[in-house]
Amino acid sequence: MQDIIIIGGGHAGFEAAAMLSNTKNKILIITKNINNIGELSCNPSIGGIGKSNLVREVDSLGGYIGYLATRSSIQLKKINTSKGEAVQCTRSQINRKKYKKNIKIIFKKKNIKILQDEVLKLIIKNNSVIGVKTKINSFLSKAVILTTGTFLNGKIHIGSIKYNEGRMNEKNSFTLSKQLNYLIEPLKKLKTGTSPRISFKNIEFKNLKEQTGDSNPIPSLSERYNVSKNYKNIKCWITKTTEKTKEIIKKSLKISPIYKNLINGNSPRYCPSIEDKIYRFYNNKKHNVFLEPDENNQIYLGGVSTCLNYKFQKLLLKSIVGLEKCQITKLGYSVEYEFLNPKNLKKSLESKIIKGLFFAGQINGTTGYEEAAAQGVVAGINSYLYINNKKYWYPNKKNSYIGLMVSDLTKNGVTEPYRIFAKKNENRLNFREDNSSKRFFNVLKNLKIIINFNFLKHKKENINNNLINNININKNITKQINLHFKYKNYIKIQNFSLKKKKNIKNFRLKSINFFKIKNLSKEISEKLNKEKPKSIKDILKINIIKNDSFKIILNYFKKLI
Repeated sequence: MQDIIIIGGGHAGFEAAAMLSNTKNKILIITKNINNIGELSCNPSIGGIGKSNLVREVDSLGGYIGYLATRSSIQLKKINTSKGEAVQCTRSQINRKKYKKNIKIIFKKKNIKILQDEVLKLIIKNNSVIGVKTKINSFLSKAVILTTGTFLNGKIHIGSIKYNEGRMNEKNSFTLSKQLNYLIEPLKKLKTGTSPRISFKNIEFKNLKEQTGDSNPIPSLSERYNVSKNYKNIKCWITKTTEKTKEIIKKSLKISPIYKNLINGNSPRYCPSIEDKIYRFYNNKKHNVFLEPDENNQIYLGGVSTCLNYKFQKLLLKSIVGLEKCQITKLGYSVEYEFLNPKNLKKSLESKIIKGLFFAGQINGTTGYEEAAAQGVVAGINSYLYINNKKYWYPNKKNSYIGLMVSDLTKNGVTEPYRIFAKKNENRLNFREDNSSKRFFNVLKNLKIIINFNFLKHKKENINNNLINNININKNITKQINLHFKYKNYIKIQNFSLKKKKNIKNFRLKSINFFKIKNLSKEISEKLNKEKPKSIKDILKINIIKNDSFKIILNYFKKLI
């Protein structure tokens, strides 16, 4: 009998397993393909605005995504450096092969059993999960973590062709999806996609703008790995679409699976397909396209997610500056999949209906490696606490980005793939990349029963034995002190604004067209007009309304202030 079974070996499943491997419990991962554990299914990069904060918080809790992203990096770059530290972030361009190789190295050192098989159903008794049934056997356990990604009844679309797959050449999980629809609630659908890859050859690099990483200092997404000064800082590039691109997309819409309503799931608002970009922002003359070095001498084209057929993908790419002679090596595609409404979860990410059943990753309606990894850590910790009859732990939205994400998911649910953003965080002045360890210090102490402190001990030994490390630590302490005084008054204003926000929440609103409020985003205006809030309190309940947007709304009602 296993203690905990993890279904799926993506970023959520891997982080849950890695976290649990620090305990003496028996852990089993069941995945359809052992070779695809920790697969970077979409773009080969980790981090970015909001996301890098999640990565550093996972790192502070003993997770691995930041360590792997830094160790497997071909380019590291600090973004938003012209702005304050609260909105600065780190982005790592990844070598996919190296990333998976490093995952295998970690697994070899861990107490984790891996089985290549497909889970057909959960074994339920008295509203508690007690195991799983696979194609070849049944396995009993005390808890189960579901991290199925896009595989629940997933369908891949390329033009008019449809495949019953959760990822290209990997069959979906239809039987398990059918059971979950019956056990919990009818599952809803979301859509995501990936961009085409092209050969490194025949690209007119002279017509592209170079993007290089940072060299002094070299940023990192992990406190456990110091990047060598000799690391390979490989170039990326950026180009633009053209008027010809717009015309090609316009012609293709009549056969696009999205606009023929062959795909019903909502897509990520902040990572739309190229068809959506052109259709929704037709007046924009050009859209950015990012060329990211990929495995096997390929280039991943960030910003060109599409599910058009081969003919139109070829025409589309050849209309982009510098790609006129490009050769497609992998077609882009869209995948529509089922997900669980996260409002059915406790903040521990345990099901409110089935005891001992935890959910993490895209099955909860999120998008992104970073969001999945963070949920994997939370689900892993709480599954351990569950089988040991201990009180659940979950981060608070007042002290972390992970807490904000969990609160958003479990309180507000999801209507489109959820992505973390710095602007969603009302306390972002307090939540910076550089102070995640400080914020999670007490958590680390309280969770020492599960979190591996070997890396902290190793770090302490280095500090005692290495003068250079001592200097680096002193520099970091000095930086934290300077930032404390720099943000001190701003944080007071931020906290006052949040307090003021609470005091006026019961004010009644008359019927209003929110599009009339200047500087309010189209997304928020649409949402408010649809929801028709009757009071300020009702506005606060809407998950996309954060501090900046709320201030704009309040300024519109000057008599309130």
